[in-house]
Amino acid sequence: MRTFTIPLTPPYSFERLLQRLKTHPDPQLEIQPENSLLRRVFRVGTRPVLTRIQFVGDLENPSLKIETSAALSATEQRELERTIRHVFSADLDLLPIYEQMGEEPELAVLVERFRGLRLMHDSDLFQAMVKTIIGQQINLTFAANLTQRLLALAGEEVADERGVKFLAFPTAEAVARLSTEELRPLQFSQRKAEYIIDYARAVVNGKVDLERLWAMEDEEVIAHLTALRGIGRWTVECLLMFGMGRPDLLPAADIGLRNGIALVYRMDTKPDEQEIRRIGARWAPWRSICSLYIWEAVGAAKRKEEGIRTSLLRDDKP
Repeated sequence: MRTFTIPLTPPYSFERLLQRLKTHPDPQLEIQPENSLLRRVFRVGTRPVLTRIQFVGDLENPSLKIETSAALSATEQRELERTIRHVFSADLDLLPIYEQMGEEPELAVLVERFRGLRLMHDSDLFQAMVKTIIGQQINLTFAANLTQRLLALAGEEVADERGVKFLAFPTAEAVARLSTEELRPLQFSQRKAEYIIDYARAVVNGKVDLERLWAMEDEEVIAHLTALRGIGRWTVECLLMFGMGRPDLLPAADIGLRNGIALVYRMDTKPDEQEIRRIGARWAPWRSICSLYIWEAVGAAKRKEEGIRTSLLRDDKP
């Protein structure tokens, strides 16, 4: 068993992460909340590696204890650690972001309520884009179900020491070999199936070089990927935010963000994209994080967390 520890930049709330996963289910995760434990498969190179991740410490002194029974070289362990650090936003310093958010009463309430919350990123850019395409114009639960079906169809199985099976997200090569006829019985729409397979084939044939995206500015990535069929600006903005961890994205077309801004800013009507961009302009350069906290307000309301509406509706203004 290989064990190592990854320190996290405080504050870091594992509790808030688990709360968010209730409304944003991830079929790749096994969650043991009573043990502050997650288990899932990560790819190291092309090899699927089953990993046990335990949150250790508290909000102000957090770390992750990582265990895997896979035989890893020193180079492979470093790659696995880099992936996990990225997925869990381990190095993000929230304090300067909170200082800025605290200047706006509506956001200051969210900082107090959700302190330590941060984005959980996808582990690679192929997975991030496929999951985003799957999630286009459907609810989170159905998107998770479709993702689970894709995993079962084209992913790789990894079993633990007791024979419990986990699924690794399919590789681009595995998805590129699929046909729409294989996805349609799983309740993928014809267009969604086509877009996912087209994207996988673009990655495999080199039309899309995922590694090259990391060196591009946000607008360059958007221009490059929206040339593909079925991929619009909102889709690429989600890739930049949830796949690449870019800090200053504002997906103004997102219905959840629209609902959240209406809730947090106590609006009688939902804002349009122009109004969202106007409000979000003052969140720069941390619009991704502010958007996350707006979304989480909606999630907390859906989960009927105790006191959430009271805290959002209290009047902090003189």
